[in-house]
Amino acid sequence: AIGTGKVATPDQAQIAHETIRGTLSSMFDLDVAKNMRIQYGGSVSPDSVADLMAMPDVDGALVGGASLVSDSFTAIFDGAARSTFSAPAQVAPVAAQITSSNSATSNNVEFSHAPISYFATDKLTSKGPRKNADVGQPHDSTRPLTSIGTMKTGAWWCAEGGWPSPAPRATTEVFYVLEGHGCVTDMDGTKNFMGPGDLVILPKGWAGRWDVLKDIHKVWVVNDHPDVQGRTNAIIKPYSHFAPQYLKSQGARADAVHGSSPMTASETYLDNGYMGVGVWTCSPGSFPVTSRTTTEAFHVLEGVFFLTNADGTAHRCVAGDTVVLPKGWSGHWDIIEPLKKVWVVVE
Repeated sequence: AIGTGKVATPDQAQIAHETIRGTLSSMFDLDVAKNMRIQYGGSVSPDSVADLMAMPDVDGALVGGASLVSDSFTAIFDGAARSTFSAPAQVAPVAAQITSSNSATSNNVEFSHAPISYFATDKLTSKGPRKNADVGQPHDSTRPLTSIGTMKTGAWWCAEGGWPSPAPRATTEVFYVLEGHGCVTDMDGTKNFMGPGDLVILPKGWAGRWDVLKDIHKVWVVNDHPDVQGRTNAIIKPYSHFAPQYLKSQGARADAVHGSSPMTASETYLDNGYMGVGVWTCSPGSFPVTSRTTTEAFHVLEGVFFLTNADGTAHRCVAGDTVVLPKGWSGHWDIIEPLKKVWVVVE
C-alpha cells in the first residue's frame, strides 16, 4: 500500500500485524512479541487512521506524504487521538501501566522540556548593562525555564566585559557553556577559563571575578541549599572529560524492558549532600521510572530518546535539549541513539 494511494482495510492490517507478532514470538519469545511496537505504513489518511489504530495489533502509523501537509497531518493526529489506543491485546502499554499503578502517588507530574531554540538569544529578556563592570560594557539577558522547590533553571547571555564578584555566592550554580569564552577567577587568584562544551560549577560561597572574553551563552541550574563545608573554588570540566574512558561503568539496567539491555556509565563531579552534578551515558534501550525521589535537570549532549509521562504524553529529545524531571515523576525512557547528558540532581 505504501506509495500507491490505496490503504489496507483495518482487517487486512490486523492480519498482517498479527502474523508479524506471531513470527516475533517464534523467533524470540512471547514477552518480546507482546512488547514490540508494530506500526502500519501505507497511504494513511485522516479518513482511515482511526479505524486502523483501533486494531489490537496496530501500535502506530508511519505517515508518508500526508505528513508534508500540515492540515492533513493535524487531522491524522486528531483521528488517532479519537481512537482508543491499545497495545497488543496481551499487554497494556508501559505508560498506561504506570498511570494505573501510580495515579494516586504521581499525581500526573510531568517533565519540562526545552529545545535549544527556546534559549535562542533573541528569545532572552534583556537585564541591561552590569552596573559593577570595570572592563568593557557587558550587558546580559536571560530566560527562565523552571522553578521547582530550591532549584531554578534557565539560560543566560552576556556581552564581553568584566566585573568583580567579591560577595560569597548564596547558591550553587551549575552551567553548560553553549557559545563564547570566559574566565572565573577564584579569590586565591586561580583563573578558570571556559569555552563551548565546558561544564562549570560555582559552589555556594564562591567569590572572585568574572571576565567574558567573547560573548557567552550558557544554560544554568541554580540551587539554594544549606551551607556545607568544603571547597568553594570553581570546578571546570571540559567536554573531553565526558569521554567513555573517564566514566565508571554501571552495567546493564536491571529494570530494562522490551528485551533491551541499556548499558550505563557515569561520573560525579560534585556531591555535597544536598545536590549532585555529573555526566551520564546510556546505550539504546527502554526502562520505566516510578515516582522519582529527587528532582533532576539535565542538558542533552548527544543522542536521541523519547520521554513519556505517566499519562502517555511524550517528547522526542535530542542534543541541545534541556529537561527537568520533578520529584514524584513517573514515566518511561526509550533511548533510540546512545545518550550522553550532564545532570544536576537535587535532594
